[in-house]
Amino acid sequence: MNFKHKRFLFFLFLLLSNLLWSQGNFEFSKNKVSDKVNFKLINNLILVPVKVNDVPLTFLLDTGASSTVIFSFEDTDSIELFNYQVIKLRGLGKGEPVDALKSDGNTIQIGEATSTNQTIYVVFDGSLSFSSRLGYPVHGIIGADFLKDFVVEINNSRERMRFTLPEHFKKRSCRKCVEKDLVIYKNKPYVAAQFIEDDTLRNVNLLIDSGSGDGLWLFENSEEGIRVPEGAFEDYLGLGINGSIYGKRSKVDGFVLGHYELEQVNTSYPDIEFLDVIEDLGNRNGSLGGEILKRFNWTIDYKNAHLTLKKNSFFKDPFHYNMSGLTLQHGGFALVKERSGIKPDAYNLNQNETMNVFSLNLSSNIELNLKQLFEVIEVRDNSPASLAGVRVGDEILEVNRKPAYQYTLNELNQLFYNKEGKIIRMKILRNGVEQQVKFELNDIQ
Repeated sequence: MNFKHKRFLFFLFLLLSNLLWSQGNFEFSKNKVSDKVNFKLINNLILVPVKVNDVPLTFLLDTGASSTVIFSFEDTDSIELFNYQVIKLRGLGKGEPVDALKSDGNTIQIGEATSTNQTIYVVFDGSLSFSSRLGYPVHGIIGADFLKDFVVEINNSRERMRFTLPEHFKKRSCRKCVEKDLVIYKNKPYVAAQFIEDDTLRNVNLLIDSGSGDGLWLFENSEEGIRVPEGAFEDYLGLGINGSIYGKRSKVDGFVLGHYELEQVNTSYPDIEFLDVIEDLGNRNGSLGGEILKRFNWTIDYKNAHLTLKKNSFFKDPFHYNMSGLTLQHGGFALVKERSGIKPDAYNLNQNETMNVFSLNLSSNIELNLKQLFEVIEVRDNSPASLAGVRVGDEILEVNRKPAYQYTLNELNQLFYNKEGKIIRMKILRNGVEQQVKFELNDIQ
């Protein structure tokens, strides 16, 4: 797992290839041909502001998704969806297909680009709590429905996205960039790449999947030389539509895109049973995810099947796995006393004939507030946290003698990738009993 993203692995693999392509196209009003919006880059994932039927939401920009899906209405009072019917959706995970709505004729707006006839799928499974796992509200995903209509430039360094009508896009000169042809298959982009293992360079065909926070996924295939390395460890890979996804993790010696080469790249090998739901793997060998994509500013052009990559300031960041073995999400709440500030009448100078008395009254400035705590949802076997006694379901009260609610989820995840050998002290709550645990971060690869 990795969270500068890395940091918490988040997966949403949607396999909606059997569903119809939405009929609407995104367009600009008047004479506008291009626009840009700022996004949040969290856990290697691109979170963009979107309006659905005039209601502001946040969507994950997912090149691995052929359709638009809503799975949460968090912090939303109401939203109107049109022309719906009940269907079943299936994605990666062990569970049964989930109930969903298919709604037609919706309006989606990103920046000043609008589509007035979009199909949206709404998933009702409450266990798909991606917001609690990211520490940031995420209501859904959008992929090909938007990407097919523009040349989209992703600047991960500045967290900015520019999108331009293909006929008006002017390609910039860039001698150091890598230019790659794509194959657009069932509304999803595929790219040819290479990985290095045991001094052997192997060709692979990868889905470009910005909806995955991981670096590289490879599907085990002995005929094509894709094998799980010795020493790979079992781990939780992420959350799919039909439940949790498991597999093995290791590293490949190198990953090559054109003249760019990354070393010691985090690589996941999903259990083959999770791939059974993929109707047509074709010659696909895996996925290229956000932990690699984050290291580039990239431009994708669905119409002309083209990808441009230029390395950015993240390029040389080393690949680390979560050195604690913990996966956290927002959990319970703590009732916390906080001062709301000094009021103008808090100070009082009392004078009489014998003395001056200065009093400071702060009692009226104390407020009780609910603060979000963090819950352990996965513990990797034989990891430092597991060996220290941390268990699934534990609530985190303190980390390194600091109240847990003073951290963001992203800050905690960053801490677990901080430095090998760093001591982590936690106060946890289990079955109403507080416990102290301590462990040392250990990079297992």
